[in-house]
Amino acid sequence: GKIAPKRIRRGWSFHEEDDDQGNHDGSDKENLRREDEYECSTENDDINDNYCGFVPCIGPEDGPTDNEDGWQYFPDFSPQSLLSPNRKRGMLDFVRRRKLRRVAVFRPDYFLPREVYTKCDYCDSSVVNMLSSAMLDALSLSTLFAHGLKNNVTDAQALPIKSKLIDALSIGDNCDNDTESEDYDPGVDINKVKDRLCTFAETCVGKPGPLMQLLNAETDKNLVTAMPGRRKLMSRYLNEKERLHLSRLLIKDIDRYSYKMHCRSNSCACLANATNGHSDLDGDQDTLPACEFRLVSCTNDRCSAMFSFKHRTQHDEECGYKLLPCPSGCGTLIPRNGVHIHVRDNCSLRQAECPLSIVGCTSIVQAQDITCHLNNHADQHFILMANRMMEYQSVMKAMNTRLQLLEENNARLERELKRTTTQLQSKNEAKAVSGDVKKLTKRLGNLEGTCRTEFKKVEYDRRNHQK
Repeated sequence: GKIAPKRIRRGWSFHEEDDDQGNHDGSDKENLRREDEYECSTENDDINDNYCGFVPCIGPEDGPTDNEDGWQYFPDFSPQSLLSPNRKRGMLDFVRRRKLRRVAVFRPDYFLPREVYTKCDYCDSSVVNMLSSAMLDALSLSTLFAHGLKNNVTDAQALPIKSKLIDALSIGDNCDNDTESEDYDPGVDINKVKDRLCTFAETCVGKPGPLMQLLNAETDKNLVTAMPGRRKLMSRYLNEKERLHLSRLLIKDIDRYSYKMHCRSNSCACLANATNGHSDLDGDQDTLPACEFRLVSCTNDRCSAMFSFKHRTQHDEECGYKLLPCPSGCGTLIPRNGVHIHVRDNCSLRQAECPLSIVGCTSIVQAQDITCHLNNHADQHFILMANRMMEYQSVMKAMNTRLQLLEENNARLERELKRTTTQLQSKNEAKAVSGDVKKLTKRLGNLEGTCRTEFKKVEYDRRNHQK
């Protein structure tokens, strides 16, 4: 039969954008949605594989396939058989299957009019990153609420929540600047979107109720612990590139008139891509547009941060890899995030104890002057070491005396233990002999009784014989 229509990912289409089409309206969006939700019918085996954009999967990662048709053959539907497909159909192969795929295209016209979404893609990096992170957090927390802490979330469970999340962004309906004023503050509407993302999990799925809290008192703690792993899992369904696209569309939607969070030009991002991508802080400004929202990379070694050009000063003041002179004045350049370690452990001007403080030197000198201090105060250090050696000798003498006393006490205790053991052995032997004597006495008594009985029988028999 026919496959039931399925909801695809919001903003993605299996149809290329029509360049001749103007701004979309409600009917166009609805038609686009219906077309993209349509699935091919498998009622007829002779259906063309390219229909609706489907093509067979015949790559090496898909396993052995039959030429270009992509068929794989199996004896039956058992898991063991499905793990070992055959390229050619054998006499005992009664099952065949193949995988089909088609390419989805991101459609910004699903959300915004052309004159809005075709503006430059350079947006305020801090706002873009904030919205991107909030989207991933909202999706991760929603799946935790809906499907628990298990790590095997399926496509059927994650994709409907993702569609609801993208719908909750309301891209195209967030701008409250009806007067098209340039004094409008887009941060207000950005914060509204952020608030919706923060409460999305509770409004869409619902937080675990009192019964769940009663059964598991540490529900909140477990959710916090599970969030890093769930974020990594959900990034497969809402990857960084898609989150950045949606964030930029949100900014273009909200800030479509004042241009305080994105560039008003239509070409500077394209020009930057044509000149091999992003610029550096010290890049060639003649070949790249002077857009304050263009992405630049940090020039400090080992720092991989990317940010808008307007934030370069702020990042430079916060970057942990920026080389700074030692605050103590030793002249060494160290990264900002290692300054406290350098000042505490490595700076030549730090205050340090004398290495011979263990023998009584109380001097505090700079680390670079320790060698000079040792040379200049060698006599005092020798006297301190001699005094400490004499103290050690006195202690060792007292310890030797104490050791001799302990050895004598130990020998005395060993003698007492040996004597006590001997006495116990003697008592045990005496008890054993006494027991043997009692046994012999009892046996003799029994024998005497037996003898008396026998003598009486003999006397009785003799008297009867004389009669």
